[in-house]
Amino acid sequence: MIHISSAARHWAVKELARRAGVTRTLFQSWKIEVSPGYTTVHLTPGMPKFIAFRHSFSPCVSRDLLSPASVSLHAQWMHLPGQDIRNLMPDLIVPYYEQRENGTVPLFREKSPGQIECFADLPALTVITLARAEEVQARRVDVHGRFCAEDSIALQSGFLDRPIVDEWGLAFAQAIEQLIPQWQPKTRRLRAKISHDIDEVGLPPQLWPTSHNQGAGWHPRTLWMALPFDFRYPIQTTLKKLDPGAGVGELGKTFSLRQTSCLELIRRVVEPAVKRGLDTAVYWKASRLGPYDSGYDPRSTKIRETVRFLQDLDVENGVHPGYATYRCVEVLRREVDLVRGVVGEDCIGGRQHYLRWCPETWVDWEKTGLAYDSTLGYSEQVGFRAGTCVPYRPWLLSLDREADLLEIPLIVMDVTLLESMELEEDELLRTVQRLIGKCAAIGGVFTLLFHSTTLRNESLTPLYNKMLDMLDSSSRFDWKSSLRNEWE
Repeated sequence: MIHISSAARHWAVKELARRAGVTRTLFQSWKIEVSPGYTTVHLTPGMPKFIAFRHSFSPCVSRDLLSPASVSLHAQWMHLPGQDIRNLMPDLIVPYYEQRENGTVPLFREKSPGQIECFADLPALTVITLARAEEVQARRVDVHGRFCAEDSIALQSGFLDRPIVDEWGLAFAQAIEQLIPQWQPKTRRLRAKISHDIDEVGLPPQLWPTSHNQGAGWHPRTLWMALPFDFRYPIQTTLKKLDPGAGVGELGKTFSLRQTSCLELIRRVVEPAVKRGLDTAVYWKASRLGPYDSGYDPRSTKIRETVRFLQDLDVENGVHPGYATYRCVEVLRREVDLVRGVVGEDCIGGRQHYLRWCPETWVDWEKTGLAYDSTLGYSEQVGFRAGTCVPYRPWLLSLDREADLLEIPLIVMDVTLLESMELEEDELLRTVQRLIGKCAAIGGVFTLLFHSTTLRNESLTPLYNKMLDMLDSSSRFDWKSSLRNEWE
C-alpha cells in the first residue's frame, strides 16, 4: 500500500511548477488546497483563478500499479506547442489510468473563465513516478536485486524515452499562461553531466584477507574480475558475434589493444569533456574484494596522485559504493567515509555499483550524508526511469517527506548501449541524439556514464567524442548550486 498524503501532493505541485518555469517567489504566493476530490492551485490571491486536478487516486494507493488493468492514455496539449516540442512530444502520456478516456481530450481545459481543470491526477502521478512507487510494489527483481526495465510500465507502454513528468510541467505552464497572460516561464537551457565509474584501477587486487579485504578468496568471479577490462570486454563481445566454426586464431585477430594502465585511462577519459567545458565527475570505489568488486584500495599512493591531478582540472571526485552496500547502510557508511578521506571533501555524491538501487537507497544515502545520487537509470535500457531529466529532491514514501539529497537521474550508460542493447554506431548515435534533444526541449540535465576502461578499446574513442560533440551547446551543471537552491 502506498500512501499519498496532502504533503506529498503539495510537493508534487512544487515539482510540476519548477518544470513549468515558475519562480520560487511566484510559487510561494500560491494557495494549494487538497480536498477529497481535487487538488486545487489558486494562482492569484483574492481572484478566482485556479487550476484543479481531479483525483483518481485515494490517499492510500492499494491497487497494483503494474496491473494489466492500468493503461497509459495519450492526451492533447492545451495549445499547440512550439515546433521543437511538437516534433519530440506530439502528445502527453498519462500512465496508471483505469478509465479509457478519448485520446483526443486535452490534459488541461478551461471549464469556465479563470478556472482550468486537469482530468488526470497529476500530483499523485508525479509522486508515483518520481518516488518510483511501482518499484515499491515490484513482484520480482533480477539476480542482482534490481527492478528491471522490462517490468516497468514505461517500457511496456513504449514511453521510457519520454520525460513524462517534465512534459506535464510544460503542459502546466500552458494552463498558467492561459490564466495569467502576462506571466512568462523562466528560460530553459540544456545542461550536461558526464561521469565515470572507476570499477578497477589496474593495480593488483588483494586476493587474500587484509585490513581492507577481510574474507576475500579465490572465487571464479573474483578471478574474472581481476583480469584487466581490456581482456574481458573484447572476449565478451567477440564471443557473442564470433562464428562458432572460427578458431582461436580468428578470435585473436578480432581485438588488438594497447596495454594502457587503468589510471592513465582515467586521465584520458576526462580530457575530452574538460576541454569542452562539460561538468565531469569521477566516482571511486572503496569496496572489499568480492565476486563483483575488484577490491582496490583508494588510499593507495597512485590513486591519491590521480585524485590530485583531477582536482587540478576541476574534475569532481565522488563515491561509487560497491556491490555489498546495497540495502546495507553500515557497509555503505564505511566505504563513503574512506572515499571522503581520500578526496578531502565531505560534500560528495556518486552512484551505486551495478546500479543496485531501490527507493530505500535514498534513505540509506541520506543517513550517510551524501549530497546526491545518480543511480536512477536502467542497466539494460537507456531513457528516463523516473520520467524526468530535471534533478530533484525525491519524496521518501516510507517516511512521507522530502529527502535531504538530490537525485540526478542517469539517462545513458555506455555499457547499456554497447552490450545490453547491442546498437550499431549509427543507431547508437541517433538514440543518444534523440535523448539529448528531449533534455534540451525540457531544459533538463543530460547525464552520460562512460566507464574509463571502455576506452581500452581504442576504436570506441571516436564514438565517445561524437557523443560529447552533441553536447557542445550545453551548459555546465552546477549540482552544488542546485543542492542549495532547487529552483535554479
